[in-house]
Amino acid sequence: MAEDTEVRDTGVAKNDAYTGMLAISLIALIIGSVLLFLDYSQYSGKAPNVPPLSAIPKVEPKKDGGVIQPPVDKKDEDKKQ
Repeated sequence: MAEDTEVRDTGVAKNDAYTGMLAISLIALIIGSVLLFLDYSQYSGKAPNVPPLSAIPKVEPKKDGGVIQPPVDKKDEDKKQ
């Protein structure tokens, strides 16, 4: 027959560096979730501020395939001279 052997748990679980990293990660997740909730709660029931479409300038591509240069302000021209 099989021998009767007892398995004894003689050791106590050790907390090592990975346990500490796990605790730090848990705390970081909790803090991040709280901050996300606080940020989200500011937007409840409010419509987003959308700029009017007329504020966005229209840019037409060049027909010859060249690079479009942004408009130059008079202040920029004075600085170059």
